[in-house]
Amino acid sequence: MFLLTLAAVTSVACGPGPAPDAMPSDGFWSRAAVSDEEKVTVLRKVRAIDVCALLPRASLEPFGTVSTVEDVRPDQCRAAIAVDGHLTGIDATWSTGVMFSGEPAMDGPVREESMGDVRVLFDDEPATSSDPQSRAACQAWALFVSGADLSLSVRAPGDACATAADLLRIALVEFREEPPHGTSPDTDRTVVTGADPCAVAPLLGSLVPVRDQRLTTCKLTVDGHEAIVTYDYGSERSVTDDTPAFTVGGRQVFRFEPGTATSSIISLTAIVGRALTPGPTDALLGPRVPKVSVTADSSVAEKVMREALPLLP
Repeated sequence: MFLLTLAAVTSVACGPGPAPDAMPSDGFWSRAAVSDEEKVTVLRKVRAIDVCALLPRASLEPFGTVSTVEDVRPDQCRAAIAVDGHLTGIDATWSTGVMFSGEPAMDGPVREESMGDVRVLFDDEPATSSDPQSRAACQAWALFVSGADLSLSVRAPGDACATAADLLRIALVEFREEPPHGTSPDTDRTVVTGADPCAVAPLLGSLVPVRDQRLTTCKLTVDGHEAIVTYDYGSERSVTDDTPAFTVGGRQVFRFEPGTATSSIISLTAIVGRALTPGPTDALLGPRVPKVSVTADSSVAEKVMREALPLLP
């Protein structure tokens, strides 16, 4: 009975997105970013996209019953989909990003195909058991001509890469529509949502090369030391378990030290907003919160944090 159910689900799931030859392949995302100015524009436009809106709940319904959709990070979303006859169903996690050079690091042999003018790389991990309750896994990476990218990790019964391909066809069409933050009802709006982690650089006299700018992280040089600024979501407990260090505008900054005598690198973190909508991991790890982190030599970490926090309302 399970195999019949799975076959029925597969027959539905194989066609919810556009056919490969119907995929759009023009406009902004189909033009290569060459200059630094063009690359920064791509970065800003990707950062402004609501990642959870790339796979709306309605688009997931042909795959099964949507259990949860959670915005894991400002650039990442996760969905759990129940499949009739299967204990664990489908788990899908997708992230937006940029990659202007090189190739993504993938674990196994890679199969490549095209969806319109988007290169898609698949790393297939078949189920290791014949048990019908087992799941296969697939890592997929879609590379736009512009330098934007969309990665997708899927665990699913049957052919996980077929499921990933169907999901990607939907997401790639939605991506070109550039849904703004707040489009998905599952997206939390916080002060770090869509914010530029490199915004602090001019205040510190630092010019950040495009290669060191990402959607939620920025690597800059201050007083001869490298510092990494990160805008993220995470467990409140993981922040408050560290040592209180100082406050900036009423926000408590916590300090974590690696505990090695040979390194002066520390990490400073501050919570910058209320708890996010409760998610499936809250019961175990506690509420998630928006946060700002600075990892750097202790001599500059505080300097960077004191300039970064006032930029966030």
